[in-house]
This record gives sequence, structure tokens and C-alpha cells, in this order.
Amino acid sequence: MTTRINMRAALMAALLAAAMAMTACADKGGNAAGDGQENGTEQPGAPAQNEGAAEEGGTQDGGADDGAQAEPREGYGIYIGQVDPHSVEIEVGGTPVVFQLGEGAADALAGIIPNDPVRFHYTEKPVEGDASLKVLTITDLARAEGADAGVDPALLPEKKELEVELEGMPEKWEAAKAVGSGYAIYVFPQFTFDAAANRMSMNVDPDYHVEIAKLPAGYDPDKVRAEGEAWVKEGAGAVEEWTGDRIYPQMRGASLYLWGQKAGLTRTFVVKTIDGADYALRFNQPQGEASEGFLPLAFASVNAIVTLDR
Repeated sequence: MTTRINMRAALMAALLAAAMAMTACADKGGNAAGDGQENGTEQPGAPAQNEGAAEEGGTQDGGADDGAQAEPREGYGIYIGQVDPHSVEIEVGGTPVVFQLGEGAADALAGIIPNDPVRFHYTEKPVEGDASLKVLTITDLARAEGADAGVDPALLPEKKELEVELEGMPEKWEAAKAVGSGYAIYVFPQFTFDAAANRMSMNVDPDYHVEIAKLPAGYDPDKVRAEGEAWVKEGAGAVEEWTGDRIYPQMRGASLYLWGQKAGLTRTFVVKTIDGADYALRFNQPQGEASEGFLPLAFASVNAIVTLDR
């Protein structure tokens, strides 16, 4: 019995000694990596970049992530100003966005003042623990000549709270970003957006839908009017043109508002300037239980359109 106890004790001692040896080796390896950094084996500037990412919640494991980053993206916006010596704020698609300044990018700020249009290239790095958040770093920027540059949809927030007026009372509803042909739109959970068809439909009944067309610069208003009249007449009979107070408040400012209704269906054709571009909007509204919420939600979404190219 004593012999078994001694053998068990000896085995436990051997296992403990092995574990301690492995720990010592691991510590030694870690120190070796640290010595390598002190001796200049890391790329110049890498520690500063990692520190900046950490301040913004980014991963500190810069070596692996930097190698996997995509090519710099191009962006366009309105320069707001510097947040601190290492970051700036730029309005992109109507939303202020904070960017870190990469190496040498701060020098490009000379001559740029608030409200100047700017073009820039930037990289994005996922925040450790939350891949939906990104650290955005500008690699170069310059004042843009003119306002014909595009907006990178990746810079727009994934979700927005939009104001919806239901039964005369304004409410805030959350909507998610979707990208169509030349624009981004924020879509409520009650809708589905078909990017290929540029159509936003209600989930409960897809016959409740709005078709969105970004009109080209220099389009023929008479041709667009004729197309709108034909579409309204086809589905809803006689066509009326609404102006002034007859137009729903959310659509006032439209350059054209055509309306038609017959048993079971209402059609509305609108041409409106939204975020610097003209859009033709076709609202198809059957008469049913979903009628009460369709137009307020659809109006709120189309009014939040962000034009991506001009």
C-alpha cells in the first residue's frame, strides 16, 4: 500500500515538473518576441498605428490584420473639421463620420477649411469583438473640385431612425440600409427591398410597393410626365394632378404629383428632388388592411434616400 502511494506521489511530482517547464518555455518565447520588437523587427510606424486603433476600440494585433486589409476605398464628403491632432470629421451622405489620419495624411489638411468638399482614400479595420464596427483611416485626401463626386455606401450607417407620421403623430422608427441603382435607401422591417428591380414592397402583401428610378441629368420632363400619366391611368383610370395643400406634407416640394384611384387600387406617381438628384417614384397601393401604414412608411423611406453619384 505504501509503495502505491509513493509511486502516485512520484508521478504527480513528475507531471508538475513538466508543466512548470512548459510554462517557462512559453515565457521565454514571449520575451523573445518582445526582444525582436525592441530590435526593430516590426515595420516602422506599426506601433503608432496599433495604438491609434486601440484608442478607437480596434484590435492591437496589427500585423495579421494589416496584411488582410482590402485595397483603400474612395470616399467623398464635406469636411467638418479636426476632432483632435489624429482624426477628422467628414460629413458623408448627410452623416458625420470620424476618420483617423494615416501617416502623412495630416499634411494634406493645409488649405482645406470647414464646408469644403473633399475626396479621400481610406482603409477600414474591424473592431476586435464586434466586426460590425470599423476603424476608418484616411491614407490621402484633397479638396474636391465640384460636387459631382460619389458617396461610398460603405460609409453610410447600417441603420437610421426615421420620423414617421402615423395618425397625425410623429414617431421614430428604425430602418436598415439597402443599396439601389445610384442611391441608398433606409428600409423598415415591414418592407423588403429588391435591389435589381429598385422596388420596395410590404411583407404582408407585395402588391403594396414603390418603384424608385433615379432620373438622369438633363432628362425630358414632358417624357417623364407622359410615362407617369400612362402608368397611373393603366391601373387606376382617370389621372389627377395634385398641387399645393392637396399633396401629402411628406411629399410637398415634388415637381410632379399624379394620382388616380378606382375600386381596389390607388396609384401615385411623384417626381421629387432628393439629396441633389431627381427621382421618379411609383406608389402602388391596393385597398386593404395594410393601406393605413403603407404611404407614411414608404414616404419616410424615400425621403431618406442618399444619392451615391450625381
